[in-house]
Amino acid sequence: MFLCIGNVIGVAYPWPPQDQTRGLHVKKIEENRPAANAPADPKQPRTCRSATSNVSSSDAHKSAAGEAVIGVTLWRLRQARSTDSKDARILEHQPSQNTEWAAERIEADAKLKEGERVRLSIESPSTGFLYVIDREEYSNGSVGDPFVIFPTARTRGGNNSVVGGKVIEFPGQGDNPPYFTLTRSRADHVGELLIIIASPSQIPELQSLSDAAPVPADKVASWEKDWGGRVERFELEGGAGLPYTGVEKTAGGDGSRMLTQGDPLPQTILRVNAKPGGPTLVKLHLRIEN
Repeated sequence: MFLCIGNVIGVAYPWPPQDQTRGLHVKKIEENRPAANAPADPKQPRTCRSATSNVSSSDAHKSAAGEAVIGVTLWRLRQARSTDSKDARILEHQPSQNTEWAAERIEADAKLKEGERVRLSIESPSTGFLYVIDREEYSNGSVGDPFVIFPTARTRGGNNSVVGGKVIEFPGQGDNPPYFTLTRSRADHVGELLIIIASPSQIPELQSLSDAAPVPADKVASWEKDWGGRVERFELEGGAGLPYTGVEKTAGGDGSRMLTQGDPLPQTILRVNAKPGGPTLVKLHLRIEN
């Protein structure tokens, strides 16, 4: 896997009329958060745009009964500067010194270079349990073996419960290092496929793992068939490049603080038509730049 913890696309598509579409999928995330005690920051973006070319103009604004969404924010890390908020810095503990990192939002199809450090935040508006499976992608279109990278005991003690407003970050802020490093496993390794599952009940095969572990490929294929579908991606307008905030850091820490309706929204929203009351499975492709 190229998502290593110290060792381990879309094309812009023109929207239909704005009053029918903008904010529709953001709204599903926002409405399931706790109410805000104060008005939303007017500087924070609140609308999204379609970022997939497989959505017709007639379908882009539909909200089907079985529609399910999952919010994802991909963070690119750089060394903190004096101008970066101290409340939102991420600390890495090293033997001889500590390093402070600042995180900035990037869109899901952003070009990622080998050696870069990234983090991931995931938010589900539905109550249940979150799982993330990782597979390497190769230049011939094939994929590697699937591995569960969340939940594991090393992140949040394996607690993967979710509810509207609760953010799951991984690696966790207490992990060392608190980021993934992009590393090619071989010359034709071109990216990573993240399979994200939000389930109303626990999935026994993916629960109580001490660390990243393999999953039978036929089992994953069965889940993809039963719980997945065509994924549509939406990006928060004006969100790319915005810094990680103290509110997001607190919410992504031990889970004691929830994101409210006035707090920053996920950068990327993945939508799929799912069976009502069942698990939701979406896929996110991360590419390594040549």
